[in-house]
Amino acid sequence: MKKVFWIVLLAVLFTASFAMAASLKVGDKAADFKLKDALDDKEYSLNSPELAGRVLYIVYASTSAADDNDHVSDALKANKDLERLSNEKKYRGIGIGNQKDSGVPNFVIKQVAKSKQKKTGAIVLLDPDFTIGKAWGVPPKIATCVLLDKNRVVRYIYSGKTPAENIPKLIELIKEYAAK
Repeated sequence: MKKVFWIVLLAVLFTASFAMAASLKVGDKAADFKLKDALDDKEYSLNSPELAGRVLYIVYASTSAADDNDHVSDALKANKDLERLSNEKKYRGIGIGNQKDSGVPNFVIKQVAKSKQKKTGAIVLLDPDFTIGKAWGVPPKIATCVLLDKNRVVRYIYSGKTPAENIPKLIELIKEYAAK
């Protein structure tokens, strides 16, 4: 009985320490990826010409949480300073759709992603195997917002529906890191 207890305890501790170590935090460097976009299956990475050298605001979400941070994306899109930074190729917003944790068929997820891409102008990528979710340690089925500086260091991260009071801070962080 003692042996079983210790084995279970060690397994729980190992799993918990692995999960904690994998969670992306402010100051961490984000793992790169190779994912395809929803519109034309073009492959992107953090070093793709459309993303390289830019501050990136990324929303990682499954279909059940796809709209949770639309209010943030709308506020960022409406900000004239961020629009200027986007036009100067210093900042970009992207979405990543988690296909693995959804009961919705992949073709439906792709249609939702295409719609988001057309509506927002953001690049919307699809993560069919939760590869980035695992690499970044983000929770499944919950939207997670990540701000990466030009060197791919995390400057902001929030899982869940971002509170409205965080938006001004996020805008200032984007402006600060785009200016560097």
